Amino acid sequence: MKSTLPIKITKMSGAGNTFAFVDGRGVTEWKKLESQLGKSRSEIAKLVCDKVLGLATDGFIIIEDPSEGFDFNWDFYNSDGSTAEMCGNAARCAARYCAEQIADSELANIRFKTGAGLVVAQILGNGRIRVKMPEARVLQNPIELVTKNSVKEKFVLVNTGVPHLVQKIHAFVDSVNLKDLAREMRNHEILKPAGANVTFYAEDETGKIKAVTFERGVEDYTLACGTGAVAAALVSSLENKLNEIEVQMPGGVMEVHFFDNDARPLLVGDAVFVGDFQYSQEAVK
Repeated sequence: MKSTLPIKITKMSGAGNTFAFVDGRGVTEWKKLESQLGKSRSEIAKLVCDKVLGLATDGFIIIEDPSEGFDFNWDFYNSDGSTAEMCGNAARCAARYCAEQIADSELANIRFKTGAGLVVAQILGNGRIRVKMPEARVLQNPIELVTKNSVKEKFVLVNTGVPHLVQKIHAFVDSVNLKDLAREMRNHEILKPAGANVTFYAEDETGKIKAVTFERGVEDYTLACGTGAVAAALVSSLENKLNEIEVQMPGGVMEVHFFDNDARPLLVGDAVFVGDFQYSQEAVK
């Protein structure tokens, strides 16, 4: 029988955006194992997220002991090993993971310390989670970026915990042919060194949009992006003067709620357990 590593990795999905979680608190085997593997967290993240030797996830999250005033800290990595300040879909999954898998007592509201600051999640039941997102703000409207073919493209640059270039398009199907543009804009020289996610959205009807995000670290469209949903909803809400936007992404539907006296919107959507995984020792050499 092949020996396995003494940690359980849990795969979850938030509207099709997938994440791998490990319990990295001091009471677990994680810290001991981390030193034994001799790999950086970035290297471990790439392995865990790998489509062949891993769980084929968009991100890897280590749940850690809390700082003062928080319930948990998290350390988030994209599938390429890079770090990210915030991810709305990950926050929903993290809330359900912590509440049902590792919390010492039942929690209805969970306070996370993330790279973007405090994120508060509320368990609604039936797999639905409400997340109080970081402040959502427009940084530049419009921002005009020139492509390598000297074409001028207009976006709205917003920050919803991470930066997004947002562009409204005529029909959602057009996004299929815009992936190369997204890839180029994500690394535009004006946005260096960190770059930005690129989110396209189309309006189905007032208050309902379809959106897709080309994500940094994944370097492709993802089935869903929580901060991207908020970014597209923010631009749409300002245009239509609405406080509630339904966002359909390829992986599922989310709701975004804005408040006149609070710059931190609410993101509501699902969080689904996919399964647990244990690595064979020979796979991590």
